[in-house]
Amino acid sequence: MRRSQLIALYSRVSELEWWASHEKSVEKPYVANHASNPHSVVFLNNSYYNFYYLAAALRKRGWDALSVSLEDPNGSNAQFYHGNDLCLYDASESKMRKGMEAFFEESINRFRMVHFYGRGHMSFFQSEYDSGEPFSRLPLDFMRLKQNGLKIGYSVCGCLDGVAQSTFRRWSGGCCDRCVWQNNPLVCNDKMNLSWGHKVEMFCDLIACEGFPALDFQSGPKAYREPLTTALDPEFWRPDLEIPLDKRILSSENEFVVCHAVGNFDLRSNADRNVKGTRAVLEAIERLKAEGMNVRLEFVTDVRSTDVRFIQLQSDIVIDQLNHGRYGANAREAMMLGRPTICHINKSELPGEKILKSIETCPLVSADETTLYNVLRDLLLDARRRRDIGDASRRFALKWHSADACAAQFEQVFDRLMMNLPPASI
Repeated sequence: MRRSQLIALYSRVSELEWWASHEKSVEKPYVANHASNPHSVVFLNNSYYNFYYLAAALRKRGWDALSVSLEDPNGSNAQFYHGNDLCLYDASESKMRKGMEAFFEESINRFRMVHFYGRGHMSFFQSEYDSGEPFSRLPLDFMRLKQNGLKIGYSVCGCLDGVAQSTFRRWSGGCCDRCVWQNNPLVCNDKMNLSWGHKVEMFCDLIACEGFPALDFQSGPKAYREPLTTALDPEFWRPDLEIPLDKRILSSENEFVVCHAVGNFDLRSNADRNVKGTRAVLEAIERLKAEGMNVRLEFVTDVRSTDVRFIQLQSDIVIDQLNHGRYGANAREAMMLGRPTICHINKSELPGEKILKSIETCPLVSADETTLYNVLRDLLLDARRRRDIGDASRRFALKWHSADACAAQFEQVFDRLMMNLPPASI
């Protein structure tokens, strides 16, 4: 289905249709933005730790930049975060609402851009989040931001974010068939995914796609497709980190250590499905052991993100995902640590779309569930190749994902948006 047809199909949501026509037909007076700093942005919600490090790097460049969390700092997702500049959570709903209202009013005058994360979370106020299909809640606070001249940015969270399940399944060669969410329409289905994508495209000036393929609403003039907001601190993920005594892996002499991490494993897996390919990892390790290779698996789940790096760093090889086709947080961290990493990479794009430079030059060793055994065995037996790949991985991560590199690129995109240009030159 063509992009224009998708937009036409999902513009029938009544409230969004009203905004689309109203925005075009009503001449709005220009409201001056009173931000004292020409470079200013608030990052709303937690995007792992990425916004936290990106905001800090932007401040080094002279920006007024804040990462803001609305979540309980002791909640179930806290293990994935490294902090924030401002947490507006309060156990009292009334106090939290009052604090959010005050910060929202401050943001209108202080910042020139709001950049957020989270499907359905297009609001400063959690009570105004979309709970699901058809994502038709009118974001009155974001409308007010736009009426006051602020730009709106959004970082996608994955393959279901503005992309139909059927579209991604075709591109990936059936990855969805290994995912527990495939047959759960409350999480992922064509209409839901596309209705959210339409809402994002309608209200946002920038869609940060972070290296994903150009599919459905993760394409077009508002999409910035190379890495932009997936920022890591190169000092925090440093190859020469000292390993704390209580984080050291006790391995036997000449033993190979392979790390495989899956966050929220129980939630994302069942007896038949695991999108990361964990079963294939286990089978490959057991086969290598049966053949006499001294190798062990360090399986990581329910470990604080700040501690996972110590396990990755002590591993000879890190294995990320074997089905999706693009790399995620685990691979970014491993590359920044200079560890050779196996991850299924699908470089293909739809006709007319360019292959991304970050994907074309990525040093990850590609394997899927069927090829993992051979790829893993060969890499374990070649110490020099592992060292060379690790060195190349660190250089790649510094270029594409270091907080300073992301900040420099974000500044260029911001400047283009302020000139009413698309985020990326074509």
